[in-house]
Amino acid sequence: MSNNSLIASIAKIKGFDLNLLLIFEAIFIHKSVSRAAALLSVSPSSVSQSLSRLRSYFGDPLFIREGKGLVATTVAENLHIHLSDGFSQLINSLDYFSDTSTKSKFVIHSTPYAAMRLLPDICAKILEDKLSCEISHINSDALIDSVEDVLIYRKADIVFDSKPYYNFSTITEVYLTEYPVPVCRKEHPRLANRLRAEDIDHESFTFLNAGSEGVKRMQNGILDFFGHRDFFFSSSSIIANTSVIEKSDVVGFIPRWFAEKFSHSFNIKILECDFVPEAVLLYMTYNKSSLKNPSFVALLKIMNSLKELV
Repeated sequence: MSNNSLIASIAKIKGFDLNLLLIFEAIFIHKSVSRAAALLSVSPSSVSQSLSRLRSYFGDPLFIREGKGLVATTVAENLHIHLSDGFSQLINSLDYFSDTSTKSKFVIHSTPYAAMRLLPDICAKILEDKLSCEISHINSDALIDSVEDVLIYRKADIVFDSKPYYNFSTITEVYLTEYPVPVCRKEHPRLANRLRAEDIDHESFTFLNAGSEGVKRMQNGILDFFGHRDFFFSSSSIIANTSVIEKSDVVGFIPRWFAEKFSHSFNIKILECDFVPEAVLLYMTYNKSSLKNPSFVALLKIMNSLKELV
């Protein structure tokens, strides 16, 4: 953009509070005034007032209440599309001029299961290679958190998630492949060592509540093969599902790694099955701007060296 064009653009928006756009993005991502307020460390009433000003400026309600959340209008959807890349560019530009060379604390955002699966090996390798840094893990909520939210607002340096997030300002790559297997408690009265299609009508199951397309495809594949199943218990936690399985006669599908590692602790056994569920991919995502930080690059090198080992 030329200087004349930039001056013309500045004059055009004279009097418009650009902070309102930050508030708009926070509301759009969280679909909630109160969550946007918590993210920005301001009061909900302040966010509501800002939303009223935005509605007046654009001549549109922007968000309509539906149930317990807010649904964006078409105008808000289009505005977000035009703003999201701009915000990423702005934040990356600010990162470029910040002193990242002294940063030694890295935040990793993932589910508790992914943390248990990956972080012990990663931390052990960091200590072995004597990389001077601190690792902080934040649990993600599969029903609330989004990769976009976490990365745009710099809540974490690295996100492990079962769904990819593609954006010009981020890098997303497959980090791990998980293979689901059916399990039940070792003393199950009907299942010896195999789960057959004819067993389905006589068994109850656990269900993993997860929003990723990979998990849903795996679940749909099981549905297509076995047909309808009776679900007794559902949770977003693999550990919770497994704990229920070991104390009852319900059956569930869990990652093979978890089943093999904790079969004795949870008193469960892996069942053979004529159907092989689709594997679930775990993705690693981070901002491209992080590659300007030598410590982050060193951490990334360690993590990539473990890809084939975890």
